[in-house]
Amino acid sequence: MSGSDTMILLPRRLLVGLNADVSVIGAGCWTIGGPITNRGAPIGWDDVDPDAAFAGLVHALERGVTLYDTADVYGLGHSERLLGRLLRLVPRQDLTISSKVGYFAGTARHAYHPAQMRAQLATTLDNVGTDHLDIYFLHSSDFGPDDRYLLDAADLIQTWRAQGVIHAVGMRAPHRFAEEWAATDGPQAAETRRWLHLYDQLRPDVITTRYNLLSPLYADHETDIFRFARRDGLGVLIKQVLGQGLLLQAGSDPDQRQYSTGDHRRADPTFTPDNRRQLHARLAPLRHRYGHSPANMARLCVQYALHHSPDAAILVGFRNAEQIDTVLTALDHPLHADDITQIRAVLHDNPYID
Repeated sequence: MSGSDTMILLPRRLLVGLNADVSVIGAGCWTIGGPITNRGAPIGWDDVDPDAAFAGLVHALERGVTLYDTADVYGLGHSERLLGRLLRLVPRQDLTISSKVGYFAGTARHAYHPAQMRAQLATTLDNVGTDHLDIYFLHSSDFGPDDRYLLDAADLIQTWRAQGVIHAVGMRAPHRFAEEWAATDGPQAAETRRWLHLYDQLRPDVITTRYNLLSPLYADHETDIFRFARRDGLGVLIKQVLGQGLLLQAGSDPDQRQYSTGDHRRADPTFTPDNRRQLHARLAPLRHRYGHSPANMARLCVQYALHHSPDAAILVGFRNAEQIDTVLTALDHPLHADDITQIRAVLHDNPYID
């Protein structure tokens, strides 16, 4: 198998900041890491069959997906190794690979201790089977007491970029952000100032941010993260477009499953039965208008995000090939302006508050 033999043309776009063409849909490889804990905290996903997950990766490749996002902490290396298997099937230059550092400390004092960062990058490169990463994300904003490791982390990541070991520096953005909040005394002011400080220190080329049907809307005078990125020439990867699966709820009753001790949803209040029931009811008018199936809801999720930020790429999680197809099919059915208006009217009573 080679890229030229298997890849089907998908819409592509220039990922600003990386200066590379990537598929508009990227494979988010958190889910395929499976259930796992990190220092006692659940961080993984249940119901992952490694063979089905790898088949999903292969199918994504065959459908033309060229962007793959993983992390050291996803399955504590398992996700990276699955991606390494995929990379043996295609020339390295055909794929854009990102990974992350900052949550897994191993036996070091901190995940951003310079020795741990060096060891982790070496391990990630070995897991993936490559001599470079296209994007390397600083995954956490915890740089130790009084930001003890911040300057060292910033120096290391820029050194690796200059050496070509990584091609772009990545950074997470807050779920809620308007640059103007930093100058206020509002509830998001401190978090906004903190992020802007880290941004100045780390100088990323690419950011990742959550955006979906439930994300807050912003006033015209506010600089949200997408306007901020466009102004500063940053690439943007959008995550959680499907609300980690919650926005795909179909039928008359929401999923009420229980999660294992290795599934992050066990500790996330968003996934409590009560919250899932409330979200299910909130989405009912959209299911009535657009259809109840997960494929119909995936269309709304993907196209809504692309409408808001047509120059970004979207990362979607999956466990198998069928889930990849559900999302890629959504690209064939754009939303119109009146659809966007309807969605916002249903989900946002106040246009500027989630």
